[in-house]
Amino acid sequence: PVFRFIGLFCAALGNVIFNIMSKRRRCKFNDDLRSEFPFIKKTKSDYMVKCEKCNGEFSISHGGKNDISKHLETQKHKRCLNTAASTSKIQEFFRKTTYGEEEKKLALAEGLMSFHAINHNHSFRSMDCTSQVVKKLFNENFACGRTKSEAIVCNVLSPYAFSELKKKLEKINFISIYSDAFNHKDINLFPTIIRFFDSETGIKIRILDFVSLPGETSEIIFSSIINILEKNNLKHKLIAYCADNTNANFGGKARRGTNNILYKLNKNLSQNIIGVGCAAHIIHNTIQTAADLLPIDVENIVTKIYSYFYIYTVRVEMLKEFCETAEVEYQKILGYSKTRWLALLPAVERILKIYDSLKSYFLSQDKCPRILEEFFEKESSKIWLEFVHNQAALFQNAIKLIEGDKISVIEVANEVNNLKFQYQEQLENNFLPLIIRNSISQLEEQGAINRADIMKHVKKFYSNCIDYLEEWTVHYNDIEHFHWVTLKQELNWNDVQKSFDHITQNFPYSNISENDLFDEVSLFKKYIDKEKVKSWASAKMTIENKWLEIFHHFETNHVPYNNVLKIVEYVLCLPGTNAASEHVFSTVNKVWTSEKSQLSVETLKAILCVKYNLTNSCEKFHDLLNNDSNLLKKIHSNEKYVKE
Repeated sequence: PVFRFIGLFCAALGNVIFNIMSKRRRCKFNDDLRSEFPFIKKTKSDYMVKCEKCNGEFSISHGGKNDISKHLETQKHKRCLNTAASTSKIQEFFRKTTYGEEEKKLALAEGLMSFHAINHNHSFRSMDCTSQVVKKLFNENFACGRTKSEAIVCNVLSPYAFSELKKKLEKINFISIYSDAFNHKDINLFPTIIRFFDSETGIKIRILDFVSLPGETSEIIFSSIINILEKNNLKHKLIAYCADNTNANFGGKARRGTNNILYKLNKNLSQNIIGVGCAAHIIHNTIQTAADLLPIDVENIVTKIYSYFYIYTVRVEMLKEFCETAEVEYQKILGYSKTRWLALLPAVERILKIYDSLKSYFLSQDKCPRILEEFFEKESSKIWLEFVHNQAALFQNAIKLIEGDKISVIEVANEVNNLKFQYQEQLENNFLPLIIRNSISQLEEQGAINRADIMKHVKKFYSNCIDYLEEWTVHYNDIEHFHWVTLKQELNWNDVQKSFDHITQNFPYSNISENDLFDEVSLFKKYIDKEKVKSWASAKMTIENKWLEIFHHFETNHVPYNNVLKIVEYVLCLPGTNAASEHVFSTVNKVWTSEKSQLSVETLKAILCVKYNLTNSCEKFHDLLNNDSNLLKKIHSNEKYVKE
């Protein structure tokens, strides 16, 4: 037993001594290794480490640095290194949450370039290329491709534009609405465009909403308008509805019936809404209906001549030879847009320039179209072309005077009345232009025509123009008390009082004080004297700018003018034509094409809102952005990718 005890004691003592000696020889992860291999981290034990590159754990107790070197040569570690080299960290795809001076400059550049793209009808797709160019030339951190630019426009700039518009609408007293529908393939688009007058910036035309509707019936459009007005708290401010002269909008020229938008608006609202038909369309239709009474169908003749030549090179070359023989310079035959009758004017003018050559050409053909043969055989045909050309030019000049966005219904009514007066004078005096009188005299001497027969058709043309204009412009009677607003003469209290009576009777929310209005008009009369009226006339100043000058003067000198302002607001927010809707549709056609972009209605709404409600130049928008830190922070933030 003694020897056995001694044996066990010696074995235990040997194990203790071995363990002590082993600990002295084992390697630990020290500061030198940590500095040389920063991706190697110590675990709970001093002898075990973990590689952050491959997440592998191993012991360095025996070899220390040599154990680490062996690990670096393993296939697992090398595969992880290859993967890391070809993969970016997910954090790199997110913008830093910090917002300093550098981030502000970057947000400014991205916001400005997004606005620039919309302002100049560029597609979001083009921003992929633009972003790379800017990055190469100016700032390597700049990144504003199609996704980001669309997010900035839809979720930052568009909400900002609507917010600014709502602030402005809270201050003004009256608005008018433009209405029209536009079809893009199978989608029926309906913009709600408003017009108002601001005493600081003048007449403004803005897009209030843009929706897709399932149809174009009066009930569908009316419901959409009412919902939009209620959503924006504007029902009590609406005074006019401007649209095309269709039955769905106004119930025809007599404006009767109950199944039209104007009737429904007046029934739903407590104020009387003025219905403003598009004067440009009325003038177009006037000459079209009158021309249909002439002995020749000008529209059909122009179309037939154009279609005879437009793709036939041999025929064109033969016509050139006839022009050369007649010593007339060849003019290319023009077509025209069937949507507007006055588009015939340049086509008729071109035919008249080479009329004799055309006549010789067609009458020499063995297989001349019968309608053209009969046209050129008649000696009176050229007279009627010249007459139509002369009358179309008169109507075209009237259109040019009223086609601007900012023209008021007062100015349009004056131009329409001038046109009616011209035709009444021509009718009473049997007027014919000189070139037509000369042609009639020559042909009458030859016995080819009868002057009385020509005059019978001319008078019928004049009478039809007068009748059509009178029938379709009855609604101008609603604004006959507001012509003094043009300031073509000095103010008269009786005129202003009639305007006050009209507004008070038809618009109960006006809140105009008659006593205060009288006092204000007395002050205005001192400013608007004969010399001032003459200076405005010589400078050809617009009505809008006249009133902006007056209100600025009174505001600067702290002179009250609120009651006069309400009447001026009422008048100048009345549109004369529906041109604003046409301009919006023109923009849609430029922006929404299969070649440039595939847009949703919501994205298109955002684009139009930015384009029409933020009307600054790119340079001025830069200054606006630079001074609005909240807007820049939204552009910088990742929240722009989240739709509100």
